[in-house]
Amino acid sequence: MTISQLDSAIKHYKVTLTAIEQSRESPSSEIILCVLMARDAVQEALTTVDVSHRQEEKLIALLQLDNRLKKQAGMITGIVSLADWRASFHPPQNAWWWFLEAPIHHLDRFDWLWNALTVTSLTASLSLVVDISSRFMSGGLNFFGSFAVISQSVLMLLTTGGVLTEAGRKGIEEILSQLGIKKYLWQEVKLGLSVVLLFSLMGFRASLPQIAAYFNEQGLDHYLDGNWSSAQSDYELALALNPDNAKAHYNLGRLYENLEELDKARTQYWLAAQGDLDAGYNKLARLSIKSKKYSEAASLLFQGLELVSEEDKETRYALWKNLGWAQLKQKRYADAESSLTEAISLDQTRASAHCLLAQALEGKDIPKKALLEWEICLRYADRNYPEEYDWIKQARQRLDNQKK
Repeated sequence: MTISQLDSAIKHYKVTLTAIEQSRESPSSEIILCVLMARDAVQEALTTVDVSHRQEEKLIALLQLDNRLKKQAGMITGIVSLADWRASFHPPQNAWWWFLEAPIHHLDRFDWLWNALTVTSLTASLSLVVDISSRFMSGGLNFFGSFAVISQSVLMLLTTGGVLTEAGRKGIEEILSQLGIKKYLWQEVKLGLSVVLLFSLMGFRASLPQIAAYFNEQGLDHYLDGNWSSAQSDYELALALNPDNAKAHYNLGRLYENLEELDKARTQYWLAAQGDLDAGYNKLARLSIKSKKYSEAASLLFQGLELVSEEDKETRYALWKNLGWAQLKQKRYADAESSLTEAISLDQTRASAHCLLAQALEGKDIPKKALLEWEICLRYADRNYPEEYDWIKQARQRLDNQKK
């Protein structure tokens, strides 16, 4: 090969390199390939030209062109995969232009930190996925629960795979490249994705009490409709999502009581009471009365009265009525009269307090007042309630005896 051929190769190399440098937009892969092949031609000319005929100024010019090419390394490697090209063209190891690497950006110095934070974030996300999924599964999966478990698991797998696995990294890096995101920002973007996943899961985890409240309300609707099996499933799911939901404990306890599973009912009422639910204290005390643990019942009822609001007249009535009932069983008739009178002041049309007050007045040996209360008891009593059914019988006996 002659000197003129070397000159021609260097000139062509210069032209193609200038085309890349002056390109207003990102140069095409064809132009980049032309530059590399032009440099191949220069190298071939250098190896075939007689050393004695080499001219120093041409070598200086070639060095300058090579420096210009190296400055384009970041742009070139951001457009094409030289590794794939090397696999196709098999250039020699000393053909450095086929092994160009992007210069290290100053932000890349922190990639170790971003990678560590990414792994930490994904680890935290995984623990949240396990926690949330286990809650839904322990409460019994329905359509909503299945969707929640599957969707967050798939999202976790996609994010983790895109960050930690080789195939996933290539896939996500190809997407980032197509979006025009600079390579030196890729680790930061991956960290951002892992952080978005983490905060999404944290937000979902924080919303579990609201989701639990929804299932508790749905369970109550099923309970009122007589669909107790569905109601129990809803209550159990609500408690799996939020074990501190006192209302769900209370509702599940009421369901167990209706099913005559009193030990389970007592446990749920106790948990409701631990959540400072006044109605939980009332129901728990009522079971204690039926178990003839009157002092225990009175203590629970006083605690409930400290919690109940003035606006909640129904619960206040029940607490005062049951307190009067416990005091009546303790033969503390004056205290029972006071408590039951307080209950009647809240609702005069309910039979229970009147029936119990009649018994308290009999204990105080005030038969005329007792008969008046028996009359009211009989007027409002509902035979569908076991206690009131018994009191209806007592009221009739007392009133029949009075007539005689």
